[in-house]
Amino acid sequence: MRRVVLPVSPLSAESFAPYGHLLSAAGARDAGREGYDIWIRPFAAESRPRLQIVRYHARPLAVAVIERHLHVTEARQPLGGPPAIIVVAEPSETPPAPEALRAFRLDGEGIMFHRGTWHAIDAYPESGSHADFLFLSEEATVSELFDNPARAPVRTQIHDFRAAGVELVIEANPLRGQLNP
Repeated sequence: MRRVVLPVSPLSAESFAPYGHLLSAAGARDAGREGYDIWIRPFAAESRPRLQIVRYHARPLAVAVIERHLHVTEARQPLGGPPAIIVVAEPSETPPAPEALRAFRLDGEGIMFHRGTWHAIDAYPESGSHADFLFLSEEATVSELFDNPARAPVRTQIHDFRAAGVELVIEANPLRGQLNP
């Protein structure tokens, strides 16, 4: 099996731009009035939006499966807790090469993927037992993936690196004591 190690990159609006948007109150506001400001982000869904809380449990820093959603821009916002790592690749019709994937640390910042951005199914807490996220997607995509998991999805493309003979691991952060298996 071929092993690819992904370093964790600093997260900024510029470094994340090929994959989506940061969810933060930065730059010029889009709207507001006396007493509050509004920043608008381009969330899009072709079916009814679905807002949920997702708990990602601690696990080895290894990515087996990535996916991309064709009908929704998915958003994830940490709800406190430890920093967590996400893995992404630019939107493309075919699965990315393992070396094209990027890992980012979310430490309070939220993100929203462009439609079609490849991403690991999981987020990986750097410490502790779990990390909780506010997760915005759409009913049709979530239903397709969870209600009939044996049926091949049409709203999502999935690629299994492990089945393709690639061991994809996220570089450990030695300051936090994480070790890869």
